[in-house]
Amino acid sequence: MIVQRTIRLKWILQIEGWNILFFLVYGSAVCVLDSYFEHLAFPVSEVSVLGIVVAILLGFRNNEAYNRYWEARTAWSDLMNASRNFTSQVMGYIQTPIEQGQELQNASGIHTELIYRQLAFLNALRLQLRQEETWEELKPFLSDTEFKKLNTVANRATLLNHWQSMRLRELYKSGWIEQEAYVYGLMVTIKEFFAAQGRCEKIKSTPLPRQYGFFSKAFVWIFVLLLPFGLVQHLGWGALPIYVILATIFTITELIGSRTEEPFERKLEDVPMSSICRKIEIDLRQQLGESSIPPPLEPKDGVLM
Repeated sequence: MIVQRTIRLKWILQIEGWNILFFLVYGSAVCVLDSYFEHLAFPVSEVSVLGIVVAILLGFRNNEAYNRYWEARTAWSDLMNASRNFTSQVMGYIQTPIEQGQELQNASGIHTELIYRQLAFLNALRLQLRQEETWEELKPFLSDTEFKKLNTVANRATLLNHWQSMRLRELYKSGWIEQEAYVYGLMVTIKEFFAAQGRCEKIKSTPLPRQYGFFSKAFVWIFVLLLPFGLVQHLGWGALPIYVILATIFTITELIGSRTEEPFERKLEDVPMSSICRKIEIDLRQQLGESSIPPPLEPKDGVLM
């Protein structure tokens, strides 16, 4: 996620540099041809109408792309809030059964186990959405046995949340959790984790209908290829800088929608899942009372991942 207010020129050149170079060459070629051939120009009024139609289409497409991004960000906000709530529930609801006479440190160990497994779930979901291959980040949160079992399944986040629910059921059956706290508290929160995960996976696996992306891009390029023919008849070589500016505006606007509609691809504009996971880890470990807390992730070069 880009966190600084201004967009750096190098980012623009990184994603749009080749297009700008093409517009310079193409616009110059049209100006040269116009000086040798008559009636080369295209009616500027028709070009203007096409530009209005393309602008409307881009506005609709980019609005839908932003809705996908915002839904993804909202899902991770829900995961953050539910994780904090889950930790408070674990600390408050799971206590040593009085009749068993066990030490309180046993309850503390269970609290740590459940909360660390929750951190593993969040990081596993992040890695899955970004389709990363390295899972070593989960090791500090899991036992060796659990970590090895994860390598045998396709959806690691789902399995971790399932393990969490099975562990809570085991604790409930053993008398560590009261029935009301188990049914209407902890298991409701587990359901919220599954729901937020499902929303993220829906966005990841269901792209914006391709017809919107294809025709938006096609119409933008038809417009920018016709545009210099409408400008050159009135401005001559003065049309070149205006053409480059207008064409760049339209193609960048189209590109913004294209890049925003996929918020889990580890791009500059994506949902900052790494930062969110770290923030959740800090909060949950502080709720546990730990003193060794990792620092929050800082933006690098104006980007928070």
